[in-house]
Amino acid sequence: MVDDIADLIAESLIVRDLRGHVTLWNRASESLYGFSSAAALGRSLHELLGTRHLFPMADIEARLLAVGSWEGEVGRHGADGRDLSVEVRWTLRRDVGGMPVDIVETGRNIAALTALEQETRLAAHRYRNLFQAMAAAFWEMDFSRVRMMIGGLMASGVTDLPRYMADNPDWVVEAMRAVHVVDVNDKVISLFGASRRDEIVGGHVAWCFPPQSRHVFAESLIAAARRQDRYATETTLTRLDGRFIDVLFTVCWPEEHKGRGHVLVGVIDITERKQAEEETRRSERRYRELFDHMPVALGQLDMRYMNSQLAARYANQPPPRNEMDIDLNFIQDILRSTKAIEVNPEAQRLFRARRREDMLIPIERFWRTRPETVRRTVLARLNGEPGYSEETKVDALDGTQIDVLYTVAFPPSTWERGTNIVAFIDIGDRIAALARVEQMQAELAHAGRVAMLGEMAASIAHEVNQPLAAIATSGAACLRWLNRAEPDLGEVRELAGRVVSDAQRAAGIIARVRDMAANRRADHVPLNLNELVEEATHFLRHEFQARQVELHFSPVSGPALVSADRIQLQQVVVNLAVNALQAMAEAKISPPRLSIAVMAVGAIWLRVVVEDNGPGLDPATSPRLFESFFTTKREGLGIGLAVCRSIVEAHGGSIEAGNRADGRGARFTFTLPSVKAATSGI
Repeated sequence: MVDDIADLIAESLIVRDLRGHVTLWNRASESLYGFSSAAALGRSLHELLGTRHLFPMADIEARLLAVGSWEGEVGRHGADGRDLSVEVRWTLRRDVGGMPVDIVETGRNIAALTALEQETRLAAHRYRNLFQAMAAAFWEMDFSRVRMMIGGLMASGVTDLPRYMADNPDWVVEAMRAVHVVDVNDKVISLFGASRRDEIVGGHVAWCFPPQSRHVFAESLIAAARRQDRYATETTLTRLDGRFIDVLFTVCWPEEHKGRGHVLVGVIDITERKQAEEETRRSERRYRELFDHMPVALGQLDMRYMNSQLAARYANQPPPRNEMDIDLNFIQDILRSTKAIEVNPEAQRLFRARRREDMLIPIERFWRTRPETVRRTVLARLNGEPGYSEETKVDALDGTQIDVLYTVAFPPSTWERGTNIVAFIDIGDRIAALARVEQMQAELAHAGRVAMLGEMAASIAHEVNQPLAAIATSGAACLRWLNRAEPDLGEVRELAGRVVSDAQRAAGIIARVRDMAANRRADHVPLNLNELVEEATHFLRHEFQARQVELHFSPVSGPALVSADRIQLQQVVVNLAVNALQAMAEAKISPPRLSIAVMAVGAIWLRVVVEDNGPGLDPATSPRLFESFFTTKREGLGIGLAVCRSIVEAHGGSIEAGNRADGRGARFTFTLPSVKAATSGI
């Protein structure tokens, strides 16, 4: 029965299964191609007729399965070998479950068409190609029923159509359901999330207009009633999956379609553009909020004149390397012609402006005091620097000068647009604070110099006291030897020599302190540390004898050379030894013992160790022993150990204080680089 009906159709009607094998071949197909039904059934259609197209048949078949239909012109050959041009339309049939079943083809021989039919066909083909090829989603809709609904309203006496539609939203929804979708292009299928054409074609359009966009449909009807050629607006539509898309919605009424009540609707997806616009607006809001609320004075400048002048002046010459190479008159011209176009509230406050508009003027007004800052800015710009910053002064509108940190960056994007942002941070309080600090430093330096005079006097008194005491002791002994019934001239002669030696030592100490006060460098020469320490102990021989102190001196083997000032290092040894003697005497240690040793530390260091068997050091006060004017003695000045540390450190060494390992006395050590270390640069 189906075959009989198919034979009544004037066009070629072919049905093939999904493998491409022919299952139906009507008489019009026998006439067109010359193959009988028996010869065609079960054969591969494309192999039988040699079907060819500009695009691969596999691509066309894939599109057919995806969209549900395809139409176009293909080349084929008949049973007698003739080449044929056939206009075909393929439609994919599905079962009740939506699964593809077979493909129905209708075809016409283009050569058999009349000239009028061919022209009509060509026009339709052009329209179809245009309809499908456009990037916009195109709908062809039948509005004839809606037109009848509008006519009924007017016949019932409705004169204000916009008011009626606004007051009757249900009527608008009913009109949407009255629209019949005649055809859509492939872009509609993809844009609205359809898997097949028949999901949209043949239905209405109420589903794609969300409530907030129904007024757009109503406005398009009003435009049609007013005989406008087109209507366009931006709106939001709904996809089949319920997602919203932002679109440019356009309706037009082609002249040739008006009689049929057909309209063309174009939809262009502008979701990304709307998102970009919204992001731009958010970015602008963020920029504006940042610009307005930054605690930094910001100004936006129109830089077009500066850019043009720099380009014209330095187009054919290398950029200047020195700011003096840039004419200051050129800078003044730029300042007169560069204008502030935006400022934030902090800039108004900093520049003493009552209104924002007061600052939208040429920037020459703000750079009267320091135009050379702008000259250095231009130099940095010409030499490709990423930005420029300096502490400078700017002029407020009330004439006051403001200390600021001025900063400008040179990002390519802003310079290409002819604008730029400059920033000013008020550093007036910091500059004033620095001035106060400098004044305090000057006052402290003066006080330090006064204190140094007192410290020098105390140092001289402390250091000279020892040789003077030795001179007095030797002089008294000398008189005793002379006052004997038989004077011992040998002892007198030895004592007189000691007096001379101690006097020379006192003179040397005074000379060294004077040199230190005058900031003169002491003379360092290679000295044998063993001999230097042993000689220092000779100065205290009478002290040892008077206090009955046992002295143990242990020299290091070898030359033990250091680069040093003899008197200064002897002063250190004498100070440490005298401190030990006094500590043992106050503690009434019996018998008092003092040990002085010179030893090597590694390959390049020499160490002097001074140990006693006195009460030792108090852990609570020992960290402060080398501070100036700190002392544990009732009549001490607190100078000796501070001077010792200064001397040792000036010789490149270090000094430490502590107690002996057995806890029975104090232990002072100082370490010096050997001549070998000094010459090797260590």
